Amino acid sequence: MKKLILLILFASSSTAHAFPEMIRHNYPNCIACHESPSGGGLLTPYGRTISHTVLSTWGGEKEARPFYGALDNKYTKSWLNLGGDLRALQLHQNSKAGMQGRFIRMQTGLEAAVKYMNFKIVSFFGKQEQDNMVRGESIRHYVMYQPSDELSIRAGRFVPNFGLNIPEHTLATRRSLGFDQGSERDQIEVMWGGEKLNVSGSASKTVLNEMRKTQERAFSAQVNYTLFDSYRIGLNSWLGKDNGRSRQIFGINAALGFTDKFYYLSEFDMQSGFDRKKGLFHFSKLGYEIVKGFHLLALEEYRKSDLKNDKTLLNAHGLGAQWFPRPHIDLEFLWNKRRVAQQSRDYTDYAYLMMHYYF
Repeated sequence: MKKLILLILFASSSTAHAFPEMIRHNYPNCIACHESPSGGGLLTPYGRTISHTVLSTWGGEKEARPFYGALDNKYTKSWLNLGGDLRALQLHQNSKAGMQGRFIRMQTGLEAAVKYMNFKIVSFFGKQEQDNMVRGESIRHYVMYQPSDELSIRAGRFVPNFGLNIPEHTLATRRSLGFDQGSERDQIEVMWGGEKLNVSGSASKTVLNEMRKTQERAFSAQVNYTLFDSYRIGLNSWLGKDNGRSRQIFGINAALGFTDKFYYLSEFDMQSGFDRKKGLFHFSKLGYEIVKGFHLLALEEYRKSDLKNDKTLLNAHGLGAQWFPRPHIDLEFLWNKRRVAQQSRDYTDYAYLMMHYYF
């Protein structure tokens, strides 16, 4: 039961999907489709168009609009963008203790972007609690200044731009390093995104609350370079200090679009500090779109937060599928074999069905 509770906690943070695998369609940067320059969250009008022309099996242009076009208004469309998310998870675990399962509501909220000249204010409103209640609170928000199509400067509370911003936010390179959804930080970020080169840097600090009693202050930087329009490689670094301790993270990531249907994502991060411990964090994802909107997936992850301590090992591998039947609907199924050395030497069967509805 304790293992299931841990998995539920891992899965229950609010999420904001980004899709670096869109590199297969020659989209190396996220800001074309998302209001956020690092991806995830509210889609731009162009991003909603892509959701039906590229991502979904069926659907039309009007269907992809916010609230199915019900809020279309020529007086507001130039300065206001509205949307929202409903996300739930059916989780199952099969171990020697037996089979257990639970339905979890992960996210319920509204997001808005208000624009004026080169400025933009974005906020997601709605904090999902563990008891399935929703608190009226903005969990991520920022003000952004964009003097050109390439340059953006924003300040507020959001997840740092580090590595690959993938939907599977509980994987080793996201949650284990503190970059998953629910880990929004107060920060200032500068990003330049060109046709080939993308560079970002930020200064941030964690938000103190009942779960976090100490505050890490950090500087981070990331450089991505695109080759042949559909292959992107990146380097990322992190330097943080927390209550007298420090940590450094250096990593490499890749988003490779072999064809417009076949793609591969991977990231390796090495963390040092925290009582002189060195750890390795890795994930890889292989995908193939067999028909428009329906993908077969293979995922693998590895974490060893202390390379000298075998008890800190976690590794998992499995298969899954993702389907975008129509605009606004995203279904993802994943089954894997997962082993957490601190708990057991045995692998546990772990599966979930994630249901996402955005409007």
